[in-house]
Amino acid sequence: MEAFVSALERLDFDGALLLVSADIRWVNVPWTTATNKDRFEKMLRGMFGETTRFEVQFLDIHERGDGVVYTDRIDIIEGAGLSMTLPVQGEFRVKDGLITEWVDRFSWAKAIADIGRSLPGIIKHRLGR
Repeated sequence: MEAFVSALERLDFDGALLLVSADIRWVNVPWTTATNKDRFEKMLRGMFGETTRFEVQFLDIHERGDGVVYTDRIDIIEGAGLSMTLPVQGEFRVKDGLITEWVDRFSWAKAIADIGRSLPGIIKHRLGR
């Protein structure tokens, strides 16, 4: 799981995709769910397409003992004028060294607030100025 997150931090999507199962289930509460590797890749690349920085600061990470890893973390996402610092609670299910499920929960209100604060930069980026 940590190698997967590290690949995401490097924006190495191909490397991250090597670490997930073909039937990966990604639930990004309150957003949509991806239910296989093709959909997961499409959502991942779409979500991080213009990202120039992704950093994860773990506040807590522990394994339950049955392949489930819990995380309490801060995700920092920047790019295309957006700057977001989002507290996230995550759960990763790992089997045979591959992630089979990734569930993240975060505050939709906090995400919207960060997008709102970033709006001038987003508009500037979109206008190419």
